[in-house]
Amino acid sequence: MAQENIIHGSPIPDYLLNSKLNLSQHFIQLLNELGNKTAMIDMHDGTSFKFRNILHASLNIANNLKYEFGVQKGDIVGIFSENTIWYPSLVLAVWHIGGICALFNPMYNTKELTHVLNITKPKIMITSKMGLDTVRNTTKPLDFVKYVCLIDILCHTRTIEENNNFKPTPCDNNQTCVILFSSGTTGLPKGVELSHKSIFLMVSVLNSVNKFATIDDTMMGLVPMFHGYGLLIICLCMSIGSKVIVLKYFDEELFLKSIEVQKISILFAVPPLMIFLAKHPLVDKYNLSCLKVIYSGAAPLSLNIENEVTNRIGKGKQLKVFQGYGMTELSVVTTAADESEVNHTSGTVGKVICGMSGKVIDLINGKPLGVNKSGELCFKGPMVMNGYYKNYKETTSIIDAEGWLHTGDIGYYDKNYNFYIVDRIKELIKYKGYQVAPAELESLLLTHPEIKDVAVTGLPNLEAGELPMAFVVKYPNSTLSEKDVVQFVHKNVSAQKRLRGGVRFVNDIPKNPSGKILRRVLKGLINQSKL
Repeated sequence: MAQENIIHGSPIPDYLLNSKLNLSQHFIQLLNELGNKTAMIDMHDGTSFKFRNILHASLNIANNLKYEFGVQKGDIVGIFSENTIWYPSLVLAVWHIGGICALFNPMYNTKELTHVLNITKPKIMITSKMGLDTVRNTTKPLDFVKYVCLIDILCHTRTIEENNNFKPTPCDNNQTCVILFSSGTTGLPKGVELSHKSIFLMVSVLNSVNKFATIDDTMMGLVPMFHGYGLLIICLCMSIGSKVIVLKYFDEELFLKSIEVQKISILFAVPPLMIFLAKHPLVDKYNLSCLKVIYSGAAPLSLNIENEVTNRIGKGKQLKVFQGYGMTELSVVTTAADESEVNHTSGTVGKVICGMSGKVIDLINGKPLGVNKSGELCFKGPMVMNGYYKNYKETTSIIDAEGWLHTGDIGYYDKNYNFYIVDRIKELIKYKGYQVAPAELESLLLTHPEIKDVAVTGLPNLEAGELPMAFVVKYPNSTLSEKDVVQFVHKNVSAQKRLRGGVRFVNDIPKNPSGKILRRVLKGLINQSKL
């Protein structure tokens, strides 16, 4: 529904909107009901958890955290780990105590980890073996971290058994339950505070209204669990009762084997994974016909890649590819495909979800724009974050006085109120006053049969401001030249979008774990070449 160029999602049912349940209470109830059904399987070693195992482990870990380590209501607990079937129990354990989880990227180096630790000041750090040295070295000079604990010590076989009477600590569902890290629209990572209520509403809406999955589905658990997208998958699994196949890292053959052997029906993906499915020759060696739905998010996906994946894997069968859009600051998802629609529009990131409102504003005067007019995407509603942790200045720079969160993304909506993403405001290339969207050129370049991956950025230029240039990953044995790439683009775009900044061939494109291109790294490569 639209009103004065403001798009409103359907209202959230009152029984959900008025619920006082916190996530500890919510998941205790659901996990008890799901009982002996298999919840998670570790694809690396074959270990598995039933839903009751997740529950009992979470209560036992909570008991240890509270009585052995002194974690109290409101304390922050840091988790530094790659994907593991223990992850849901660790997060739940902190919620049972009324604590706050700070989830950290296990690939952080000491400098990066120091930055986020100084923001959150956790009382205890829970780490995998892989991250132990980094955590120890980083926390040594930080007196606020009282304990460093290995997951292997905190969690063991007996932990999943029902052997304690731990009573969860009551807490208000408006309280912050998790701090996730995001660069927001600019700058260094900031701690995004999400409440019990915002995550409860998000999971409930996706479960009961959008029907992302059913109890009979098997999901791929490859997306990093420290990321909002991965946390959402965990919560959907525990909410719906779907099985999750856990992968600690991406391995081409193991990933494809997992889909075939475990009969994965729902794949949560990011654009680099979609490019792999569209283009890699290894894909044809596996039977992926079990896939029913692929959800792609975290970064823009070109329509060409979406169609290539549908045609290659679907092969005439009912495979659907849906895109969604969101930010960590919006409890992960804010527009999603409506699967009830008979004719799904390819390329769209869907409609505004229940309870949320959206608008597209003019980049100069800030006024809401109408159909098919590009501007900055803004959203408002109960799934907006509580704020950036202990950072009022950054919070007020992204959320205005009326409660609208300004995403920093450029997009538009069509006559049916389907939204489309164009690019990031900060990533637009300014060529002689023209705005060039890198994502558009990347989408075009990925249609070239000899280009495996690509990123486009602006090359600083005194006369023009910036010149579009491309970093290109070629397929092995390709003879593609810079001239070939430049001419390919030249034939397909208007004058201001041509690759006047040239082409550089690279071995890979730097990306974060959710698949977003790290353009600041590309800018660094440009600067290095000038030295």
